[in-house]
Amino acid sequence: MLRFFFWFLLVVNALILAFNFGWLGNWPLETHEPERLKQQHHVNQLVQVPASVALAPVASAATATEKKNEITACVEIGNFLQSDAPKVEEKLKALALGDRQSRLNVSDSATHMVYIPSQGSKEGADKKVSELRRINVTDFFVIQDQSPLRWGISLGVFKTEEAAKQHLAALNTKGVHTARVMPRTVTTNKFSYQLRALNTDEKAKFDALKAEFPAQEVRNCQNAAYGKN
Repeated sequence: MLRFFFWFLLVVNALILAFNFGWLGNWPLETHEPERLKQQHHVNQLVQVPASVALAPVASAATATEKKNEITACVEIGNFLQSDAPKVEEKLKALALGDRQSRLNVSDSATHMVYIPSQGSKEGADKKVSELRRINVTDFFVIQDQSPLRWGISLGVFKTEEAAKQHLAALNTKGVHTARVMPRTVTTNKFSYQLRALNTDEKAKFDALKAEFPAQEVRNCQNAAYGKN
């Protein structure tokens, strides 16, 4: 009996040794990595890469997302006339800022006015208005108070005399030759919009949008609280 176990164990050990050295061929359960890779379909397209390289795209995507969501700006744009409100708010809808957008009332003072003198009557003023529209001048206001300027036409009020003269020169090139500049202190109720906590993507959209309002001033309110005013 002992002799039988001796020979049995010897044969088993010999088989294990032969298996480990590959003398018995490739079995279906073979798990050695080189042999398993050879059995893959399109093995010539398989490329082994380090873990650091494999994870790099994931890290880059995460970095890009963080940069997109990074808060970069708080801006205020204005000052707009009350009649501009529907147009401005329609444009700002594209930013979808919710309670991060607020409208602020502003008292805007001007010291000089570009104007066309009184036309003597409503009929005269209406005739002059028609002439202005024919040459594509649409930014004006017919003066109807009881001052000597009654039935004259305001073509804009400005904070400085220099700004008023620049506007007058622009009107002259369009064919408006009867306009003048005069000192006139005017306080107008206007409004501005404050846009808070803009991320990188939102700031880029705002920069594209503000080009539609070239006459408006854009102010930085980064140091202001982000709470709604």
